[in-house]
Amino acid sequence: MKYPQLKSTWLVAISAILLQACTSTSPVFESDPAISDLSGENLDLLFATEFPVDSKDEALAKAARAYRNGETDKAQFYLVQALKFDLTDADVLAQIGNLHVRQGDSRLAAKAFQFALQQDAQHAPSLEGMGLLYFKSGNDDEARTHLEQAVVSVPSLWRSYSALGVIADRQKNFELALSYYDAALDIQPLSDSILINRGYSKYLNKKYHEAALDFYTVAKRSDNAKAWWNLGLVYGKQGWYADALDCFLETADEADAYNETGVIAMTNGDTEDALRYLNEAIRLSPTYFAQAEENLAQLRTKN
Repeated sequence: MKYPQLKSTWLVAISAILLQACTSTSPVFESDPAISDLSGENLDLLFATEFPVDSKDEALAKAARAYRNGETDKAQFYLVQALKFDLTDADVLAQIGNLHVRQGDSRLAAKAFQFALQQDAQHAPSLEGMGLLYFKSGNDDEARTHLEQAVVSVPSLWRSYSALGVIADRQKNFELALSYYDAALDIQPLSDSILINRGYSKYLNKKYHEAALDFYTVAKRSDNAKAWWNLGLVYGKQGWYADALDCFLETADEADAYNETGVIAMTNGDTEDALRYLNEAIRLSPTYFAQAEENLAQLRTKN
């Protein structure tokens, strides 16, 4: 496949690794990050009873074993031990950064990636790591710069392509976004998150049939709740309310499903359908009485 040239909706979009809830602050950078601070806490004290390692390879092997066993703190401890044998090893620094990402510490992750890029400005895993941190913080310009550099260096970084697709969607450059998602799927063809993001992009570009196909594929393959919900929203947008309701019922209770279908019908201007679904939501659950009555009042006013 030829990779792309670099250069508020109802739908629930997810971004790979990625495209989850974002914070409003950018990663913290420091001009001279200290190696001793990359562990985030006094792991030397925590693991004082561990036998010392004699080489970087031994430290990396123990880090990998600890990570496989779910011992992330111990894995971090041994990665820092490995780094002490070669402070310029960008690969180890990137591993430290990625482990901090998994542990939810963006500040230390940024420090590790930054230090790696000081050793090798074109180090693709660190460029991707920094780009994804910027992406999560909402800084699309810096994210795009780092992610584009990452895929130029290593064209197999599917997470970078997926994030670049979301950024392109935010800028309403839907054709470019689709090219990025297609590149990501060429590398990771069974990724639910990429396919959902591509469906979201197609929905934004009013390609409803194609969007529904992407959501349907994920929903049937993985019984993914977001895919079922998005599929229902696409069907509802086209006025296929019975189909939309069936999709909502795959992931929500009856009252929620009828209420959502009624709201979509109301938004579409289909008054009779909206009345039918909203009244059923009220019958199924008094929880919706106040909101549904307000919606019904709006519909009666229009009539």
